Amino acid sequence: MGIFLGQLVGFFVIIFVLVRYVAPPVRKAMKSQQTTIATQIEESENAKKRLAEAKEAHKNAVEEARAAGSQIREDARADAQAISEEMSVQADHEVKRITEHGKSQVALNRAALVRQLRSDLGLTSVEIASNLVREHLDDPTAREQSVDRVIDELGDMASSGEVAGSTRISAPADLVGVHSMRAASRDSIKKLSDEFDRRVESLDDSGLRTLAGELADVVALLGSEPVLRKHLAEASDDDDAKTGIIDNLFGSKLGEDTLALLRSAVVGRWSATSDFTFAIERLARFALLIVAEKARTIDNVEDELFRFGRLLVAEPKLSALLSDVNAPADKRLELLDTVVAGKVDDVTKAVLDQTVRLLRGQAAASAVSDLAELAAARRGESVAHVVSASPLTDAQEERLTAVLGRIYNREISTQVEIDPSLLGGLRVAIGDEVIDGDVATRLAKAAEELPR
Repeated sequence: MGIFLGQLVGFFVIIFVLVRYVAPPVRKAMKSQQTTIATQIEESENAKKRLAEAKEAHKNAVEEARAAGSQIREDARADAQAISEEMSVQADHEVKRITEHGKSQVALNRAALVRQLRSDLGLTSVEIASNLVREHLDDPTAREQSVDRVIDELGDMASSGEVAGSTRISAPADLVGVHSMRAASRDSIKKLSDEFDRRVESLDDSGLRTLAGELADVVALLGSEPVLRKHLAEASDDDDAKTGIIDNLFGSKLGEDTLALLRSAVVGRWSATSDFTFAIERLARFALLIVAEKARTIDNVEDELFRFGRLLVAEPKLSALLSDVNAPADKRLELLDTVVAGKVDDVTKAVLDQTVRLLRGQAAASAVSDLAELAAARRGESVAHVVSASPLTDAQEERLTAVLGRIYNREISTQVEIDPSLLGGLRVAIGDEVIDGDVATRLAKAAEELPR
């Protein structure tokens, strides 16, 4: 019984311990496990639900993808069709453009070929005509007739009143060489020339030569003294001071006529210092030309000056030696003597000496040509430089002089130069005006005017 009770107590103790200490944790654990299982069951249900939704979304996405793919294929087909049509249009346009360009190129090539053939034909025709003309003009009578035809043409020009450039070449002696100057210098030269003309009326040959020499010496001095030249040429309110310089420098060395002309020159108004020096040098040349006028040899002097000028043009080395201002003036004058001494009028020799001595950078050929112009203008004439393939007869020269006089409404002095390369006809230059009536120039112009 005791054992039974002991066991029973023990049983209750065990039950108590189990109830008291084991059951709560077990219940808590069971409850926790139940909660976990319920949560997992809920999550499983949610997962099933999401899976179903995902399957539905996947199904929808697949359907949408299929629809989009179908649309893309349709759009691609439409784009491909549009591109194909556009490329076809562009290809047609390019073919048309290339065709048109080809036609244009063919037309251009054809036109160029036609122009070339026309040009070749024209040049060949001109060459044949030139050869025929040369053969024809080998006959002196034919050359003479070609000159007569040019003179007749000039006569028709004179009759019709057609005047070429007469306002530019009709220049009296007081305007020769001064066209390029400004008004102040031109007016001063005119006044100086008027006083010169009044003073030389009473001078004989000796007085004129003395005047020319003294004026040339003054020009040479001014050329070597730029400060003095500048001071005398510049405008000033004190003219007495400048005339006083003239008297102090030259009063005991120069004649009264020379001094008076220098006083008038320094009180003038000059646009450039070079104009002042040129004006004095010009008077020195005039003084010598008046000597020839009084001796009635001015025609011969003019002719000799012209011919010497042509010689200098034909002999550029001689012109260069005479123009070399670095060489001593005496040496250049010695060279001039070897060429003209004893062969020309003494006035021609004197004016050439004066010109070569006073060259200031100007070419001798140009300076001598200006002298010939000045001599002609002094006689109230203009010089016509005539170039002919053969010498003119006296009758032709007289006719030409008369016709040119009618054209330019003034006296004309003709200077004839022979140049066989002109073939026939005449080339006439008066001042800046050139009349090309020679056969060579006309043939050249015919070749230039051919269609290109």
